[in-house]
Amino acid sequence: MSEAQAKQERMGATVMSGASVFIAAMEYLGRPGPGEIVEAEPDWYVTFNLVLHGAILVLLLFALLRLPRMTADRPGLRLPFTVMILVGTVAAAYVVGRDLGLV
Repeated sequence: MSEAQAKQERMGATVMSGASVFIAAMEYLGRPGPGEIVEAEPDWYVTFNLVLHGAILVLLLFALLRLPRMTADRPGLRLPFTVMILVGTVAAAYVVGRDLGLV
């Protein structure tokens, strides 16, 4: 893998991880309180969110698989990128779980 491609993949993994943590934080802060009445969202909106958040989760898992090639030229980045991608994956899984009504 070329240096430029590895750098682009590292940047993509960083952006996806940061975005998934941000989205999970917004989902957590925006959850309704106990006994609060919540208006139902349209089905198309729920499906769109589920597909979007599921795609982020799949891409983060793919980045985790490609991690050895992304960090082949810089082995010192392997541990920080592993932790960052795992945190992003957990955040994306939380959001997908909220979209499915499991959390």
